[in-house]
Amino acid sequence: MFQRVRTGMCRAGAAFVDEVRAIPALSDPDLRRYFASRMNLFFLLFAIVLFAVAWPTSSLTHDIPAYAMPATAAAIAWPVALGWSAPVVGWVVSLIAAMVIGAVVPTAHGWQWSIQVTHIIALLGLSFMAAVRSPLRWLPVIWLASTLVVVNAAPEPYRPGWIFGLTFGAIVIALLRGLLASRVQLAQRTQETRAAESETAVLQERARIARDLHDVVAHRMSMVVVMAQTARYRLPDVGDDVAAEFDAIATAARTSLDEVRQLLGVLRESDGGTRTTPNPGLEHIESLVEATRRAGADVRLHNSASAVDVGEASGLAVYRIVQESLANATRHAPGAPVDIWLRDGAVGQLELAVVNGIGTEPPLGLAGNGAGIPGMVDRARSVGGALVTSHTPDGGFAVRAWLPAAFASADTALYRSGGELIAPPSEERKPAIGSSGAER
Repeated sequence: MFQRVRTGMCRAGAAFVDEVRAIPALSDPDLRRYFASRMNLFFLLFAIVLFAVAWPTSSLTHDIPAYAMPATAAAIAWPVALGWSAPVVGWVVSLIAAMVIGAVVPTAHGWQWSIQVTHIIALLGLSFMAAVRSPLRWLPVIWLASTLVVVNAAPEPYRPGWIFGLTFGAIVIALLRGLLASRVQLAQRTQETRAAESETAVLQERARIARDLHDVVAHRMSMVVVMAQTARYRLPDVGDDVAAEFDAIATAARTSLDEVRQLLGVLRESDGGTRTTPNPGLEHIESLVEATRRAGADVRLHNSASAVDVGEASGLAVYRIVQESLANATRHAPGAPVDIWLRDGAVGQLELAVVNGIGTEPPLGLAGNGAGIPGMVDRARSVGGALVTSHTPDGGFAVRAWLPAAFASADTALYRSGGELIAPPSEERKPAIGSSGAER
């Protein structure tokens, strides 16, 4: 029985709420925002209670006609409904109503105040809310106006007490708001200090890494360059072929040393300045391939991409992917032919494929740290692209990537805003990966 009654009441309440929401006036966005706040609902309930009290009690304190009682009670109570959403507006309306009622409506039955008790409660509550939620510079105006109206409405013996009470309340509110503002400023400064300390720690760590790289890696690379360049003079019976090999080693080491120095410059930048040395891009791939050939690798480049339309970020990503792929091929499959395809794909896209066959020589045994392929995947994703790796039917290895030519372009990005990968280009547009490494 009780369950049925409860269910019926819930259904009735839901139906009532639906009917109320269907009222055209309540479809206004401002009203919806008002009723969406619980504080607004609290002050609305408070206003209804004041209205219910002020209407029947107005005849006890004032000589007012019966037809004017609802209007007077409304002027007293309904400004309270704005106590949270617009406290200054409600306070001004209540202030004007107190002055008008006090000047126009005569008192009765020996009532010494010019306004009702409910009006005093409403006026004091709205004054408090206006003083708390308005800008601090408005506090003297709110205090002065409220004090003048209340003192004018109060009996003469009580006026000094009201002046003291309202002044004391205004001082307390000002002190509390000042304390709160200082705590907020302190929290902001603390946050800024922590951010500055964190940035300083990052800069110090970058400086330490740059120092270690300079002292260890750059020094060792410089020694490699010097030893390779002076080998023909230090070692007896160095033929032309051996001398050319030493020159190739010196060139590769010098290029690596330049890149290390560029990285050191980036690590040492603390003001966000731009680098004077440009990043490698599509125009540097041929020199990368040529350097790999000088090291003894069989590399063939098929480049039909429009380098003019490729942004710096995408060009750097292509260069690093090709660089890492060639390094992996020479380490794990020495002597294997390597084919590189680079061409324009779909609108605004670059297609890249690096394929190597089976090595003809034993692996070099240079164990990596396992970050090569994940690094290539991350580099492709960083510019809005995609990269996949797979083994070829003949036992070789293939790296395939699809990259936007212009990074951060709305019509070329391979990733939607939510991170969902868009399907790569159609199969007929992809570079074919065969056992011989030839393009199909």
